[in-house]
Amino acid sequence: MAVRLRVRELAVARGLNLSTFQREAKLPMTTARRVWFSTSTGSVDGEPLQQISFDVLDVLAQFFQVPPGELLEQTDA
Repeated sequence: MAVRLRVRELAVARGLNLSTFQREAKLPMTTARRVWFSTSTGSVDGEPLQQISFDVLDVLAQFFQVPPGELLEQTDA
């Protein structure tokens, strides 16, 4: 089983696109792209994200005002 970030779904539910999310969350664009697509390269078809720092996870949880676990989803991949 794998785990992926739900950042894009949470952002879109708030009416945010990638660039608006990046600015409002105050993340570097490279980090924003990696967490948005949940990929290591920050591209839509990149390798799945393997690591995320607790600092970034904390920024995301605070930005979305959710517990960190709400940012994660198990997948079958």
